[in-house]
Amino acid sequence: MHSLASCPVPTPAQVDLRALGDFPTSNDTTLTLPLTAQNVRLGFPSSTLALQATARPDSYDQAFIGSSERGSSGLDFLLWPEGSACELFRATSYPANLGGEALGYASSNGLLMIAGSEGFSSSAVVGAMTFDARTGQSATVDPRDAMRVPRSFATVSAFGDQLLVAGGEYPIHESGTAASVFNDTGEVYDPLTSSFEAEFVQLAQGVAHHAAVPLASGEIALIGGQTAVSGASNFIQILSPQKRTAKLLGTLSVGRHAPSVLRLDDDRLFVAGGEDASGNPIGAIEWRGADAAPLPEPFDGSLALPPRFDRAYATLPGGAVLAVGGCENRAPESGEDCARACERGCPPGPANSPRYEAFWISSDGAVTELNLSLSAGHPRLLAGSDGSPWLVTENDELFRFDPWHAEFQATGIRLEPSGTQTPARFVAMGSDSFAWLTDDARGVVLQGMRLGTRSTFSNDVPLVSLRDANDPSRPAHLVPDRPPSTELSYEGGGPGALVFAASAGGASKPCVWISDARFADFSAEIAFTSDVTPSLRVGNRELVDPRASNAQSACALPAASSGGDVGRVLLERAGNHLALTIGSERSECSLEDGRVPLAVCASELGPVRVTRVAVKRRE
Repeated sequence: MHSLASCPVPTPAQVDLRALGDFPTSNDTTLTLPLTAQNVRLGFPSSTLALQATARPDSYDQAFIGSSERGSSGLDFLLWPEGSACELFRATSYPANLGGEALGYASSNGLLMIAGSEGFSSSAVVGAMTFDARTGQSATVDPRDAMRVPRSFATVSAFGDQLLVAGGEYPIHESGTAASVFNDTGEVYDPLTSSFEAEFVQLAQGVAHHAAVPLASGEIALIGGQTAVSGASNFIQILSPQKRTAKLLGTLSVGRHAPSVLRLDDDRLFVAGGEDASGNPIGAIEWRGADAAPLPEPFDGSLALPPRFDRAYATLPGGAVLAVGGCENRAPESGEDCARACERGCPPGPANSPRYEAFWISSDGAVTELNLSLSAGHPRLLAGSDGSPWLVTENDELFRFDPWHAEFQATGIRLEPSGTQTPARFVAMGSDSFAWLTDDARGVVLQGMRLGTRSTFSNDVPLVSLRDANDPSRPAHLVPDRPPSTELSYEGGGPGALVFAASAGGASKPCVWISDARFADFSAEIAFTSDVTPSLRVGNRELVDPRASNAQSACALPAASSGGDVGRVLLERAGNHLALTIGSERSECSLEDGRVPLAVCASELGPVRVTRVAVKRRE
């Protein structure tokens, strides 16, 4: 149990601990003890994979929260003051000045890293520092153990249990000229030795200003960027942590300098934004498979949003994406000061009535424009639990997306990053936690915040009737995968229900997902009061009524009989086997490996009304 030196937990305080894993909640998975307790045997299950903690000081209104998944060193976790900014690191030698640093976070070891710089007169070009989100410890990498090659505008990503700093410009060049050398290597940082390895990882191509994203396989995809022959590369290269090799894997539909790339809930990749070789913003959006292979229309780059500089993107449940803000590539009108709202370009629309945009992009490629009443010329969108990303606006106010009303709501929190020279750069540290790098009168500083602790291993009481703690008009921990409409809504009156209209045959079905949680072996009960059985999603597997048009390609639910308990679907998962029961009828199907999310969905056979979703993990 750890706390930040800049934000210590006031004592005395009581700490509520909850053990999480592939097991149900019980008396053995919760414990309350004094913050100062020592040598206490917790008695949690040996299969515990994560911990959640809430500390409540006796004489302090604010709670301190923490969450951590098991790492190679055990189950360390850090207590943060909920919703308050804390100083994580203040630079002494690195970074010396801001510009060109790579920022990245690896959930596998809880490390945030900053690496490299474009300040070619400084040793910072090979420098690096780390912040451990599990212990609160920060450290500058010893210059004797630093990177061997100067790098700026590289990327940092998880590389197995280590970190990889890949590519980047060679920043040592004549002042006033553009970089012409692009590193075709990566360097591996080993947390156990706090040093970079001597051996390089050879890339397939030298690149900078690219995106790096982990694949479901554990490999890393480097996408787009700038190379020696193209200001906007369309290449994708795949790096293997096991083999320490790289290979080119096809091309994007269009070259992109500084693209945004997300790994979606369904493991596909979403590629958007960036600029072409002439510096114009790109509106085309495209998806790649879980292995980064190309996908057919409409996922092939044939869809487009209005092109904008600095638009922000975040994942939503069920493979959906939220896109927010950005500035238009146009010249200022007479008397217009675009620099007040935009780092590049000008606010969209006429100067006297600018209108920023937001879009909900569903997993099937359907694009729905949302109402956005905020100024969002250079938005920062960060991962949030419950399908609710966090938005930082230009004045450093924090908003949260409400998926049931498809709008951003004010939190009353102002970050006040105190940046006086350089705009803050943000990096997510999982859901509901993020850090930002900026500078103030005393130099370069890294700050951070935690706002929640929900995780992959969260356990919930039965859902649907349970209301959100902050807004009883929506259900707790259930999230739609497209904007609510006449096709999908939450019936707020009475005990509550999920209401689906009949879906069109062969069309993608609206679904409501249990947020964040993924399940290994489990038992579940889905209760409904409609004449039609809801369709279900278990991971990438669709479960439908045997009369549905796609019953042959999906997994068929049992045929509902006229007697018995026909208003319930029971599910039992054991490994790759899923058993389904409705009344006295049973069916079976196979599932993918690993933990999977769960959703209830519409049916093409008629309207559906779901009143209960209960899932229990099984050891």
